[in-house]
Amino acid sequence: MKYRSSLLGLAVLTLTPLTAHANPADYFGFGARAVGMGGAVTALANDFSANYYNPAGLSTRKDLELSLGYAAVSPSLNINGLDLGVDPVTGVEGGIILRGNAWGRTIALSIGLHLPNERITRLRALPELQPRFVLYDNHPQRLVLTTSAAIELIPDTLHFGAGLTYLSDTSGRLNVAGQVDIGDAAGTTMISAVDVNFDAVRYVSAGLVWTPVPEIRMGLSFRDEFDLSLDIGVVVNGDIILGGTTPDPSVLVEDARLEIVSQNSNLFSPRQLAFGFAWQEPAWTLSIDITWMQWSQFKSPTALLTTELDTGDLPLSIPPNPKPTAPRFHDVIVPRLGLEGRLYQDKYLTLTGRCGFWWEKSPAPAQDFTTNFIDGDKYGAAAGFTLAFDNVTEVLPKTFYLDFAGQFIGMNSRYHLKVNPADPIGDYISGGHFVGFSTNLRFDL
Repeated sequence: MKYRSSLLGLAVLTLTPLTAHANPADYFGFGARAVGMGGAVTALANDFSANYYNPAGLSTRKDLELSLGYAAVSPSLNINGLDLGVDPVTGVEGGIILRGNAWGRTIALSIGLHLPNERITRLRALPELQPRFVLYDNHPQRLVLTTSAAIELIPDTLHFGAGLTYLSDTSGRLNVAGQVDIGDAAGTTMISAVDVNFDAVRYVSAGLVWTPVPEIRMGLSFRDEFDLSLDIGVVVNGDIILGGTTPDPSVLVEDARLEIVSQNSNLFSPRQLAFGFAWQEPAWTLSIDITWMQWSQFKSPTALLTTELDTGDLPLSIPPNPKPTAPRFHDVIVPRLGLEGRLYQDKYLTLTGRCGFWWEKSPAPAQDFTTNFIDGDKYGAAAGFTLAFDNVTEVLPKTFYLDFAGQFIGMNSRYHLKVNPADPIGDYISGGHFVGFSTNLRFDL
């Protein structure tokens, strides 16, 4: 491979800071019923969405269940009134729950899935000076796969569940060897090889559901932090010569070495602890959730470039690259409220309506320094319904459900006034909103 190809590989692998952030369930919900309740389902989730909200809820029902659906969210995020063109989030959602009995208790195993229909994941290169909505900008387009197990500890009273999600760190090196002619590019000859590793990273979730009396249900769930890293670079080994096209080239440096490495936080989701309380009457349910999110551990998504150069006696050096600026995020508390009620019922059909509301103060500070990791305070409103069909045919003797929910998420306008009057970006105003829907078809088996 000639010198020009090697330079291209170096540029691609080392000069591109790649960033991506958490999965779509963190931002837009998982499952139509949960979306319609505004996410206030820590004590109530008992379908495939319990894989995300509280795995203990998987064992609160008896039937096997199969779910399949679709979700879409369209963002409109702007700076100074100009839309940034953040990509929509669309994908297939669903899961399966296998329930049985052991030791006189209900046990459940489940898999939940969100599969984007455009990209499994997307990486985008932006420096920290580039203004962007760091938690949303083309990043929630990624595969979500959760696996969970749950058991009924005390019949109809106490349930416990836990789950694991598997992702992979990525590290890779472009190894280049040969000779570099500093006088004539035609005398440069390089041979390259690529070595890429994918190391498994696991993060855990767990939860409890407690029903002290039939009217009251409480839930507690924990989702651990995960931070996937991207570690890529190029290593060049070889001789520095003159006269590479001649029969007898001059060797200026033997075994010179250049190593450039790019490291950054590629995918981050904060540690979360959620408490849910639900009051259940025969015809309606009221639920309240409080979630703590540890955003203070958020790491800069900007790549840190490190270089090492060994050219023997030649007076060559590369100055060190500056470290990324700390993002200064902080922890937040997110309250959620959901209401659900039966609107109609007969022998074959039951119609249930629901609505939900939530508020989240932004974990990001105003971008008054050198970074431009934009976010704002958010509020959400959602509504939805479930059609439950009973005794339809002999093929489907058990109930099947059609869930639908729509949601609106508003991001308040925010002024970012730079401390430095000579800042290259300057002051600006950010804001926007999201509009989305989710639908699922669920079968009791």
